Amino acid sequence: MIISAPELGIVLDVLNDRKRDSLAAWFGARGPAWCAAVEQCSADMWDPYHVAAEMYLPNVRLTVDRFHVMQNLSDAVSKARCRIQQETDDATRALLKGARWLLLKNPENLSADERPKLAAMLAASAELHLCYSLKEEFRAWFNAPHDRSTAACRLDEWLAQVEASGLKAFHTFSKTVRNWRERILIYFMGRHSNGFAEGVNLKIKLLNRRAFGYRNFQHLRLHILVAFDPRSR
Repeated sequence: MIISAPELGIVLDVLNDRKRDSLAAWFGARGPAWCAAVEQCSADMWDPYHVAAEMYLPNVRLTVDRFHVMQNLSDAVSKARCRIQQETDDATRALLKGARWLLLKNPENLSADERPKLAAMLAASAELHLCYSLKEEFRAWFNAPHDRSTAACRLDEWLAQVEASGLKAFHTFSKTVRNWRERILIYFMGRHSNGFAEGVNLKIKLLNRRAFGYRNFQHLRLHILVAFDPRSR
């Protein structure tokens, strides 16, 4: 588990598991004054993180990280593509095979060669076209300059649209969004995310690769802390 301070550009600590008690103990070791000073916390949809933060951070505004929400939605689209590919005719199956990233890539980032390939895929399956359209509508919702109240109304409209569509691939995702609705909406009260943490994860992978792996967790932890120590820059 990585605990970071994006505003400072540093990693505060690295814990060796994702357990609630480990995070709670870490908060407890910081002391009441430190915990009371924390105003914003962004985490993925792992309930133990949120429970520990609620226990120790009395003034915090807890939000679900938007990148993890989008990752869940991307997984739903990918599952839909796999099922459609298995059930469709040979010509459509050939179009969809190995084309996962065309569906997940932001349209503005598609190359000139990729755009017609995506268009052909969507034209071949009305269900896949609907999945893609809903995915893009949700991404646009996250990017729009909503306040929380407007964002809540737009989210409820999107959920109603999904549920009316009958798309089985989106059933789990819509249920997840409803369960985490309030904390997803807190994003629009400051637009905090785990973007910095995702960059940290990438750098950790590079550190691990350069060291050909670590046998000792504490060695890995110290290397990560040094890599993000401002004094080492």
